Amino acid sequence: MMFACFQSTAQDIASTSAAAAVSADTAVSWYYKFTSQRARLYNGKEFIQYSPTLEGHPYFGDGELRKGSIIYDEMFFDNVNMQYDLVKDELVIQHFDVFFKLVLISQKVKEFHLDGHHYRRLVKDSINKLPVATGFYDFLHEGSIRLLVKRTKKIDEIITDKVIQRIAEKDFYYIIKDSVYHQIKTYKSLLSILKDKSKEIRQDLRKNRIKFRKNREAAILRAVTFYDTSKNK
Repeated sequence: MMFACFQSTAQDIASTSAAAAVSADTAVSWYYKFTSQRARLYNGKEFIQYSPTLEGHPYFGDGELRKGSIIYDEMFFDNVNMQYDLVKDELVIQHFDVFFKLVLISQKVKEFHLDGHHYRRLVKDSINKLPVATGFYDFLHEGSIRLLVKRTKKIDEIITDKVIQRIAEKDFYYIIKDSVYHQIKTYKSLLSILKDKSKEIRQDLRKNRIKFRKNREAAILRAVTFYDTSKNK
């Protein structure tokens, strides 16, 4: 009886050890698979910091590293610390050792999500003949019509007794309607693109006290959303 009990215990131990070995092998396998995949993300050039005397910052949002997701080199990566450099139109990520940052290869960046915004890279070539330049565009609305914005910043230099570098920003808005890109430069051009609902749009913006002059992005987004919703009723 004792022998049977000892034999059973030995078998249990052997079984547990085998299971532990399989589990360990699986964990190691998954580790190498993960690190191998993650390594594909850390493929770019080292980021060179801007001058500390620069007035303003070159990034989208508040300028801080924020967690986001990205499709890079045909792979999806989540929880990536990143910044979108609007001066150079480049995506910057924090290296895994946290001591420096990398500039990703733009051609390998398909899209990314950052601070609630969805950016896609559009490429102008001889085939698609896009009326917009190659770069990252913020898709603010996607429905029967789409609204996207090209966000840009540049460094202006003011020379007095010293050189002052200051950030200036400008956004360019586009509506894609019936596969045609329309740039929105004025309130009039916005209403012209959405002319079949222009009266209702004017009333809605007035009702919600949104003025194109004071808050262009809010006005355009509200108009596009209103148009899409009313057309799909």
